[in-house]
Amino acid sequence: MTQVPPPAANDPTYPLRDRRRKPLLGAGFWAMIAFGLACILAGLGVWHYGPLVFGPDHAVAPRAISPAASMPSDSTQAPEASQDAISTRADNRLAASDSALFALRQRVSSLETSQQQQAAAAAAALAAAALDRAAQTSGPFPDDLAAIEPLLPADTNLRALHRLAETGAPTRAGLAKTFPAAAARAAAAARSPEQGSGWFANAVHALSAIITVRRIDRTTGNGPDALLARAEAQLDDGDLEGALKALDGLPPQARQAMADWRRGLEHRTEIDRRIGAIRARALRDLSHAALEGRSQ
Repeated sequence: MTQVPPPAANDPTYPLRDRRRKPLLGAGFWAMIAFGLACILAGLGVWHYGPLVFGPDHAVAPRAISPAASMPSDSTQAPEASQDAISTRADNRLAASDSALFALRQRVSSLETSQQQQAAAAAAALAAAALDRAAQTSGPFPDDLAAIEPLLPADTNLRALHRLAETGAPTRAGLAKTFPAAAARAAAAARSPEQGSGWFANAVHALSAIITVRRIDRTTGNGPDALLARAEAQLDDGDLEGALKALDGLPPQARQAMADWRRGLEHRTEIDRRIGAIRARALRDLSHAALEGRSQ
């Protein structure tokens, strides 16, 4: 194999041959590549470790914000306004609920008070009726009065009944039954002769004490027979006060003759009048309580 000798230094083709033999990727190229990689790595390091090393104080200062931009916009105010509106509506609903609850409690309390008043008034009316039944007998009734008294409103009529209950009073039927005998005594006493009359007048009076003749058909006039007849008619009609008024017109001796019977009539009249006033008041209170209850 024939070897080609190296070219001589004075060979004109030497430089061309030398350039063809130089490598295409020289040291400068690789240096540029290395520099680029170093820049990339440095950027990654700054991106990753920069916040840790420099901290928030070294952060880039924020851009200046104009006063107009610092004011909250409508979009930021809207949630706050909506929240205030919701809170206001909630407060209004709570206030309305409290008001309704208070009104309901007031109504329930009013109804309870009205029912209590109606019950008390009804109990008083029943007690007054029971007292009336107990007093219609001819005997005393203090125990009945003591048992019923707590249910009745205290007044002068109730206090006056304490005295009357100790003795009682004759019944209306008993007074009507015993009236003719009492009226006969009164008629005889009304005909008694005056002091100083003769023997004939005294004899007639003694005879009238045994046989009494009294006109019962005449109710007009102011004579003893007319007054007694009028009192008897009013007694039969149940007008006790009218009977007492008629008997007041009798002469003194006639009134004295029937004093015991008249006392029984007075007691019965007062008992009935006072119990009637108690019953009227109880019924009035019951009616008033019922009207108030219906208006609730």
